[in-house]
Amino acid sequence: MHEWDLQHYLTNLWRKESLSYNNFKYHLVCWELMFPSWQINDNRGKWNEVSIDFILYSEELAEFLCVELKNHIKGNKDLLSAYCQTTQRTIHFIKQYDMEKLKKAREICHKSPMDGRGVSLTADDISYSSNPSIKRILMANSFQSNASGRIDYFNRLNRKELQNEYSKYSLNNKEFERFNAVKEEEFHLISNHPLSLIDLGNIEI
Repeated sequence: MHEWDLQHYLTNLWRKESLSYNNFKYHLVCWELMFPSWQINDNRGKWNEVSIDFILYSEELAEFLCVELKNHIKGNKDLLSAYCQTTQRTIHFIKQYDMEKLKKAREICHKSPMDGRGVSLTADDISYSSNPSIKRILMANSFQSNASGRIDYFNRLNRKELQNEYSKYSLNNKEFERFNAVKEEEFHLISNHPLSLIDLGNIEI
């Protein structure tokens, strides 16, 4: 299954039933949410901004999951790149959080879904918190064997230390370049909220 196919599969699944994560239910809010416009990435319309794969929300916890999806992650460089990507997108979401824009994005996704994302559905109303908890989630079909330990290590690093980590690799990487633009005060928005992994190979989907 290619990453695009996996995105569509999960979209169709989560539109019908909530994601169960740590024994709590999360509603699918929207997918391919772009920043800074908060429009939905659509190759028939607007598509020229960075986006995050999925936004999910637990009303019980007043908590969002900002989910970046990969098919297979192999190697420390790819893992670090995905870590920086998820972090940068989550920072955008936190900085620009707007309940009305989010309601509009959800309506666009569910009532006028993109190709391959399922038929039009009427989405139930969600009551969003004005001060929600927001988590970074990196999800994949499979990770390298040491991924959990590496993510724990990355979570302990400050912004400068993360930049030093990827300076070991070729900087011809758009996600490293985007992370370079993250300011110190922006990084502090997520520094006390570690990124978590979800290995789809270990759960039923």
